[in-house]
Amino acid sequence: MNISKLKSILRDAVSDYAENANNKDSAEWLQDYLGKKLPSKSVDVIHSISGEILETLDLMEQKQSAMNIAVESGQSAENWMVADITEQSESNGSKARTAAEFFYGISSAQASYDDTFETEILEVSETSEEWNDSNWNNYKLKDVLKSTAVEAGKSGIREVASEVFLKASETGISETLSDREFITDTITKGAVSGLKTAISAGLFIAEESGIIPPTSLKIIATTAHKTIESVSALGDVIKGKSTITEALVKIKNTAVATFSGMWQQHKYEVQSEIIEGIGSVFGLKGAMISGVVNGLLTPKKDESRLLTVLKETGKTAVKFLNKEINIPFFGKNKIKALSRK
Repeated sequence: MNISKLKSILRDAVSDYAENANNKDSAEWLQDYLGKKLPSKSVDVIHSISGEILETLDLMEQKQSAMNIAVESGQSAENWMVADITEQSESNGSKARTAAEFFYGISSAQASYDDTFETEILEVSETSEEWNDSNWNNYKLKDVLKSTAVEAGKSGIREVASEVFLKASETGISETLSDREFITDTITKGAVSGLKTAISAGLFIAEESGIIPPTSLKIIATTAHKTIESVSALGDVIKGKSTITEALVKIKNTAVATFSGMWQQHKYEVQSEIIEGIGSVFGLKGAMISGVVNGLLTPKKDESRLLTVLKETGKTAVKFLNKEINIPFFGKNKIKALSRK
């Protein structure tokens, strides 16, 4: 992946969005921007591309909102995800097989970082009898889904613990945006949907240019969603609005909500497509993109603070992953009781 060119494309997309945010909504901006950058594509094609990106972002926002409401009421993100998937219409055997395929994708993505952490990669058996509904009562299925949800959450923590995330953040800092303060205020106020659209647009242009490996529009938009949510969490630490532990919990929970959205979108795909999609969002590629965006969106005055926060966050994340500290897999009220980290 050509980081320098990726930075330039993302910078252009985000800067253009910042310049037009007051006179265009996200959908209008996206179509205009893609049309300008891809003049060879017809209006209908641009509308189709924009529609798929916005549809995916909308689904991810719905999952994020539902998870946040559950956490506010005292439920864990992991238990929310189990309930969310359990309520879907597929049979227990079908859900169990899908869980195994997604779990395989997560473990493969985690193993792509380095050998700092122990990671078990599980093959999914092709034996159809294993996925017979009679083998999967609700209790057994929920247990498997809970394990998968926990691993999804760990994947978010692993990203910010990785060296590639730190280095990409440092690299992203070197680029200049037209209005970093506007963007930072947007993140602080929670109005992040436009930035997710802008990052999606930039990633699509990068993919069309051959700068990042080919992938689907759904994966591009999902990566943008998870990236901006993580940037927002770390931004709160920089501003002193939350602790590192609270940020890691938010990042973990975002990974769980994102995973639930991916389940809904990709559950009918073949195993290789599921694994590839999970790897793109939760593996090295996703970490690199998140890091670059993290650096790009940081105001000049906060750059040194960002690097300090990232290093401390990484250290805490490693302790979580190595079980030196128990990551809190529970709701908001209990998180408040944590000691400051």
